[in-house]
Amino acid sequence: MPRSLKTFGCLLWLVGISPVLIESDAYRYASFILIVIALIYYVKERDRPSSNWLAWLCMGWGLYVILRFAFIYLKTPHHDLGASDWLYAFPLFFPILGVAFALYETEMEKTIAAFFLIALCMLVVTVAIGMPRILSGEAVVPLIMHNQIHGAVACGLIFVATTFWLLHYLTSSTSKRTFARFAYIAAPIIMVFCMIAIYGAKSKGVWLALGITLPLLAIAALRYVKVRAGVVMVGCAAALLVVSVYTVRHNIDQTAGPTTQAAFSMISDFARSRDISETMTQAIQSPWTPASMDQRLQLWSNSWEVFSAAPVFGWGNQWLERWHQARYTSVSYTLLHNGYLEILVRFGMFGALVMSAILVGLGRSVWRACRQGIVPPAAMHTYFVCIFFFSLTLLSNSNNRLAIGESLSLITSAFGCWCTLRLREHPIARGDELSASVTRHQ
Repeated sequence: MPRSLKTFGCLLWLVGISPVLIESDAYRYASFILIVIALIYYVKERDRPSSNWLAWLCMGWGLYVILRFAFIYLKTPHHDLGASDWLYAFPLFFPILGVAFALYETEMEKTIAAFFLIALCMLVVTVAIGMPRILSGEAVVPLIMHNQIHGAVACGLIFVATTFWLLHYLTSSTSKRTFARFAYIAAPIIMVFCMIAIYGAKSKGVWLALGITLPLLAIAALRYVKVRAGVVMVGCAAALLVVSVYTVRHNIDQTAGPTTQAAFSMISDFARSRDISETMTQAIQSPWTPASMDQRLQLWSNSWEVFSAAPVFGWGNQWLERWHQARYTSVSYTLLHNGYLEILVRFGMFGALVMSAILVGLGRSVWRACRQGIVPPAAMHTYFVCIFFFSLTLLSNSNNRLAIGESLSLITSAFGCWCTLRLREHPIARGDELSASVTRHQ
C-alpha cells in the first residue's frame, strides 16, 4: 500500500477515537470513510472469509434495529420518535470495521503513539490553565468537552489505556525503541495529569467508577512485573493516592458528601421497607436529597415505569411518546442518565440479551487472540478494563449516547472483529497480506 494511503488511514483512525479528546461528530465521518475503503477492498479480494456467527449476529441485530425504526416511523410519522435511537444499529458495521482495522494493522503502533502525544499536549494545557481553579475547589472541564462529566470519563479511559501502554513497553523486547522511550517519558505525565483532571472535573459518578476500577487495574498490572517489585509499585501508587485524597478531603466531602449521605439513607429506608418504589419516592420528596440526585431518581423512576410497560421488546423509537405519560413529567431531560435503562426502554430484555451476547462474543475473541499470541496482553487488558470502567460510568450517566460512547463501541468492536478474523487465520485478517492484495488489484 502506498505510504500516502497508510498515512491517510492513520489519520482516519485518529479521528475515529478523537471523541476521547475532542467531543465532536468528526469520528462518524472518519468511520464512514473507513467502512467504504474496507468494503471496496473486501469486494476486490477474491478469497474472502465467510462470516461466522458473531458477524451474522452483529449484522442481524443492526438490520433489526433499522427495520423496526422504519416500521414505527412509517406507522406513526407525525409522532415523537425517540432520540439517538439509530446508534443501536452500529453493530451492522462492526464486521467490516474489523476488516478496516486489518488493513492498517501494521500502522497501529504509530497511530497509538500519535494519540498519546496529542493527549499529553491537551492534558498539559488543561491542567496548566485549570490548576488555579482546581486548587480553589472549582469544577473544570478537561480536554475539549461539552461538560466536566464527559471530560472526566475521557480522562478515565486515557488513564487506563496509558497504564497498559507503558506496561507493554516495560515488558516487551520486540517493540520499537523510539516508541518505548516516548512511552517511558509521556505515560507517567499523562497518568498524573489525568488524575488531576478527574479530580478537578468533580464528577461523582466517575470518581466512584475509577475507585472500583483501580484495584482491578492494579491486579492486572501485577502480571507484568515480578511479584515483589509489583507489590512495591502498587503500594507506592496507592499510598500516593491516599495522601492526595486526604489532602483534598474537605473538597471531596463538600462535593460528594450530600449525595453519599442521601444514598446511605435510601439504603437504610429500603432495608426497612423492602419496597424500592416507595424508597425512591421518599428520596425524591426529601428536601435533603441533592438536586442532581433528585433529578436522576426521577429519570430512573420514569424509565423503569416505561420499561415495565413493555419489558420484553421495549418501545423502539416510540418510547418518547410513552415517556410523556410517566409519573414525573416535570423533569426536562430525555437523556436517562443510565446507559442500561436507555437499552431496556428501547429494546427490552431481548435487546439487552442480544447486545450482551455480542459483547461476550467480541470479548471471547480478544481473550483467545491474546492466548494464542496474536495480540499482546496489554491490548487485551486495555480492552477489558476500559470497557469495565465505562460500564460503571453508565450507572449514573448515558455515556453510550455520547460521542465518546459511540466512538468507543466502534473502535473496540473493530478490534474484536479483527481478532475474530485473525483467529481464523485467513489472509484478509493480516494487514500486510491484505495490503499486498490491494496493491495487486490496483
